[in-house]
Amino acid sequence: IILRLGSVSLVLCLLFGCGFQLRGTEQFEALSFDSIYIELSDVDSHILRALEEKFERSNVQVTDRSSFAQYVAFISGERNSRRAIAHSSGQMVSEFGITRAVYLHLVNLSGDVLINKEEVLAERFYVLNAQILDSSFQEERLLLEEMQKDISEQIFRRINAVIQEYQNKTR
Repeated sequence: IILRLGSVSLVLCLLFGCGFQLRGTEQFEALSFDSIYIELSDVDSHILRALEEKFERSNVQVTDRSSFAQYVAFISGERNSRRAIAHSSGQMVSEFGITRAVYLHLVNLSGDVLINKEEVLAERFYVLNAQILDSSFQEERLLLEEMQKDISEQIFRRINAVIQEYQNKTR
């Protein structure tokens, strides 16, 4: 029993030591700023909800007016594209690539531009099964949802990194 317990403890230590983390158990730390306003233009509102949740879990207030925020993030121009990647021997499309992209612009309360219309994108690939088209379309829909989460995570990390860098320069 002691040997088994020791083995389990060793495996758990190795997993936690290497940074392994179960999906959905993200640790949120306090960020170096207090408030942000997020404005969307031609972008799915799911991205806004995901960002609001991430910032609030990190003790950053998402304000309802830009004048109340230390920083203002503009997210605009969402584009989705789908293109054929591979063809089968019968010249039927067998694999697709899908891309989802938005633009991010970040300014501080003084109007200083911290991020000037930077593209944030996610790309995925999937195999089209002509025999079961419904499942292929469901897979594409799920991938688009996953890409939306990926984009909100990229935006969150990018905003945090740029603000930390800016604050370090101005100290």
